[in-house]
Amino acid sequence: MTTVEQPSDVCSVSGASLERSPEAAVHARGMARAFLGSLPRQVPREAAEAVSLVVSELVTNVVRHARGRDCSVDLRDMGHGVGISVSDDDPEPPRQRRFDLSGKGGFGWPLVRRLCSELTVLSRPDGKTVHAVVQF
Repeated sequence: MTTVEQPSDVCSVSGASLERSPEAAVHARGMARAFLGSLPRQVPREAAEAVSLVVSELVTNVVRHARGRDCSVDLRDMGHGVGISVSDDDPEPPRQRRFDLSGKGGFGWPLVRRLCSELTVLSRPDGKTVHAVVQF
């Protein structure tokens, strides 16, 4: 994992809590778009779409697979991209699933892995946090 020193004028959305519901990913995408719009520089369209998609997929994974009631989303301007952290109450790390064209999924985690320059999972007894960075 790479540690990046945060500039003093970092923009962030910290600890936005979402209830585990079908609407959670929609709310998370809205948060991501608002966050990107608040940054002091223009974010390339492709990078903005990647950030929205990663946030949406990580929250969708919580809704579909994690135990617990809530999750939190943190977004941070890293200077070289956007740091995304999604935390939940289930210590079980994400895992690769078989692709299922009948609608049961299996596409999200590989997509997140492809779009992120950094991706780590920190498990603890009371849950986990997935940290991702989308560079631009």
